[in-house]
Amino acid sequence: MVRLRAHILQPRFAYTHHWQVGDVVYWDNQVTLHARTPFDASERRVLKRISLAGRRPF
Repeated sequence: MVRLRAHILQPRFAYTHHWQVGDVVYWDNQVTLHARTPFDASERRVLKRISLAGRRPF
């Protein structure tokens, strides 16, 4: 497990989003390791979660 974590945390696999008004970002929680960086508490954030019906892809 340590080797796997070291592999997936390599910078070449990271995507950092630079937010602009109107942006929408989504990801698949089943296959994505994600985190957020600190943000200005005075900024508005709207988070919505959806779940799709159907079979798992694997």
